[in-house]
This record gives sequence, C-alpha cells and structure tokens, in this order.
Amino acid sequence: MHQVPGLEVFDERVCSLGEGPHYDERDDRVVWVDILRSRVLWRHLDGRQGEREVPGHVGAAVPRAGGGLVLCLPGGPVLAGPDWSLHPLGGYEEADRAAGVAPPSEGTIRSNDAKADPAGRLWLGTMTYEELPGAGALYRLDPGASGPRRVAGGVSVSNGLGWSPDGGTMYYIDSPTREVVACDYDVSSGELGRWRTFVTIEDGFPDGMCVDADGGVWVALWKGSAVHRFDPEGRLDRVLELPTPQVTSCAFAGAGLDILVVTTARSGRPDEDTAAGLTYATSGTGVVGRAADRFAG
Repeated sequence: MHQVPGLEVFDERVCSLGEGPHYDERDDRVVWVDILRSRVLWRHLDGRQGEREVPGHVGAAVPRAGGGLVLCLPGGPVLAGPDWSLHPLGGYEEADRAAGVAPPSEGTIRSNDAKADPAGRLWLGTMTYEELPGAGALYRLDPGASGPRRVAGGVSVSNGLGWSPDGGTMYYIDSPTREVVACDYDVSSGELGRWRTFVTIEDGFPDGMCVDADGGVWVALWKGSAVHRFDPEGRLDRVLELPTPQVTSCAFAGAGLDILVVTTARSGRPDEDTAAGLTYATSGTGVVGRAADRFAG
C-alpha cells in the first residue's frame, strides 16, 4: 500500500459541506458545490476563482456538453445556462408518482451527489436531511427528457457514482451501508445489471468517488480522514491522508489530469479544526484521471 504524498490546500474558502468537484478543461477550472450554503464555487488552475449563489441547497453541479451546469436542487434538477439562466425540469415527486411510489411519510428530501455517464445521461440521488433509512432514491435523467426517472428506492444517503474506463461497470455508494457496489452497465441503453459488493469500508463511511484512467476507484471517507484508492479487483493500493475527518469527494484535474482535488466539510466540526471545509489537492498519486463526462441535455 502506497501513501500518497504532496497534499496542499487548493482553495481556502471554507465550505460547510463541500462536495462533487469536477474539472472542466474548456476553461481550465475545477467546479464544486457547498451544499448547505447554496453555492457553486470554482477555481481556475491559474488561481482565479469565483462563486455563485443558487436558489436552494445544491447537491451537485454537473457540466453540460453545450456549456453551463445541471444543478441538483432539493426538488430536482435545474438546467443552468452559461449565462446562469435557470430552467427547472420535472422533480423527484413527479418521478415518484410516475413510478407509482408515494413520497416519504417522514423527513424532507434533498439532492445529494450526481454524475453524468459516458453517454451523457445524468444519474442523481436523494436523501432526507434527517438521513432516514431507505427514504432516498436513485434517478436517471436522459438528455432531452422533461424530468428524471426513478430507478431504485430504499436508499438512505445516495452518494458517489462512477464508471470504469470502458463504461461497462457502474459504481455506486449508499453511505450508511459502508459499501461501494458495482454492476454491469449497458452504455447504449443506460440499463443496470445486478448489483454486487465491490469493497466494504471499515475506516469511516464511503462518500464521493472518482475513477482513474487505469480503472482505480478513489473513495473519499467521511469520518475517515482519507481518500482510498482501490484497484479494479477491489484491493486497497493507495491512501491519501487528510488533516480533517469529514472528507467528501474527489476528482482529477489539470491539463494532464494528474492533480487529485479533494473536498471536505466544516459543518459539525469544532472551531479548532481549521483544516475542515477547505479544498485540497495533490500531484503525487502516480496515476492520471479521466475527463469528466458531461450531461448531453
């Protein structure tokens, strides 16, 4: 097992709940969200930075092929244009009704993490603020669709998503299970095969993830102070230690996709944990990542 060296602060803005980074090579910037402060943040690799407040707790901001972002807001996805014009789509309640499913009898739903697949579909998940068991779900939004379609229920904290380099395997995390699961994936149709356990996490809870060019799966560990890389067979082979426990997600960035960017959370941490909520980066992973897939709608 290899300890990844060279961790540095990438961005000093404190996030209450930083999440979901991605790199957009079109303008050489990393984009991520601060869920509970309802803002999208970005930082160019030359140091320029910016942020935008959005109308609701934003679980993810996924790049669109034509520019702009998909914002995953509490009620469902909203298309944001390059000029930040907003176009709401059908929401989770509408998708649940179409699937014949009643909304949760308790708790308040919000979005939590999302990612586009290699064909440009958006996969997005939900949870309740109270983290009620089984109250969340996993949805799919096809390009051009008026709203998402419910794919799976019984989810507690829908979290990290990723695909193998050939697109034939989809990875998914429901954090309280402490598992990263995998299934065969049909890129042409977006249909899922049978789920299987890829790895079980003992030190913390799996949160966000990314997959590198060699098929290694990088998993951020909430309450685990680390990011772990598992090879395609599920063997732990690299560990990146963080100076704060609430590690939320990660993504590769830079022209060579050789910079691993890691988000963290300040919410719930004591004042003396000044490392919490910052965004970090290292060039010491020894591997390169893959370009972020974009929503084609």
